[in-house]
Amino acid sequence: MHESSVRSLPLPALSSSGVRARWMVSFLLLLAVTTAFFDRINVAVLFTNKEFQSDIGVSNPALMGLLMTAFVFLYGASAFLFSFCGDIFGPRKTLSAIAAILAGTMAFMGAVSSYPLMLGARMLLGITEGPQFGAANAAVKRWFPPREQGLANAFWTIGSPLGSALGFPLVLFLVTQFGWRSSFYALAALNGLIVLPVVWFFLKDKPPADVASEAKLPTEPTLPFREAIRVLARDWRFWLLPVYNSGALIYLWGFNSWLPTYLQEARHFDLAHTGFYSSLPFVLMVIGQLAAGWIGDRTGKRAAVCFAALFLAGVFVYFAALAPDASLAAWCLALSAGFWGGTTPTLFAIGMQIIPRGITSMGFGLYAGFGNLVGSAAPFIMGMLIGSAGNYNAGLDFLVLCCIVLSLAMLPLVRTH
Repeated sequence: MHESSVRSLPLPALSSSGVRARWMVSFLLLLAVTTAFFDRINVAVLFTNKEFQSDIGVSNPALMGLLMTAFVFLYGASAFLFSFCGDIFGPRKTLSAIAAILAGTMAFMGAVSSYPLMLGARMLLGITEGPQFGAANAAVKRWFPPREQGLANAFWTIGSPLGSALGFPLVLFLVTQFGWRSSFYALAALNGLIVLPVVWFFLKDKPPADVASEAKLPTEPTLPFREAIRVLARDWRFWLLPVYNSGALIYLWGFNSWLPTYLQEARHFDLAHTGFYSSLPFVLMVIGQLAAGWIGDRTGKRAAVCFAALFLAGVFVYFAALAPDASLAAWCLALSAGFWGGTTPTLFAIGMQIIPRGITSMGFGLYAGFGNLVGSAAPFIMGMLIGSAGNYNAGLDFLVLCCIVLSLAMLPLVRTH
């Protein structure tokens, strides 16, 4: 369904119970994504932790970056190969299984004392979390009418920046007060004792018949894998999504991996200011996601919002590299992240309009998986650039180039989406 036809539909009148049920689904997705993001970024805090480096036996910047790259690469591969889980098994079983495996893996990581085991556990995390966003997208498309999908996506996708905004200071506190192992054990308990039971008992795969009827939600059968591939391959619009998403995820994983280290080593912030400026970008990212989701739904110009968001994210990283003052550089990075927040809800909403309903999770997995496979190289590439150049500007310039060039992939969709 094209955006013009979506805007022409009358907004259905829904009962308060139906509205509450639908937004409860988005809240449960928010919980699952936020806590999973704690697990994704906690090693970034440990890149400069001497005890962690000593215990696992490595301090090379490229090998530290590889801990993030290994996760993201297999996360992308898993999203590419296994996002059909959300369509076949349903969001409830998929997200519950993810929480259970995360709990066990994080507990294991807290006990290891070697780099190979830590790297292997990071790889397992990547495989486990790959189907998560696909399952969440499937849940949104099953529960929400098209005119609300931008804001619904914004509500749960803020779990990514929210996870970083809360996770960086949380992990810094745990590591400072109780040692690096405590952060892994705490996150294991969070997944196993809170996320798993809440998702299992409260998330429903599909809306009840009365809620679906009120919202006038269409139903489409799940297509066989080969037919799904044929449908997507014939639609040129679909192939713009992974190109654009590659730029967004290069930014995300490079930014998440090196932000705390950049603030401490390049801009010489103390621990308190590092914690504040590590969280600030993700607070602004939350605002950017909600604002972009609302603007995209209201105007129907989601592709234009997508383009501007990633383009301006790159521009402000460039300003940060040039800034003579440490605080000004940190604020430029925070504003950059705020603009980046506009990429995810609008991109996901565009994807929901392009990808047939019966293969939402699979289609998302294909373009998100490709983007994550490309983005997975960013932490490692930045580590090599930083090590060879002897400063962090080379790494920042890499982000600038990727954001600006790959944002152009949205321009062909501006008139129709």
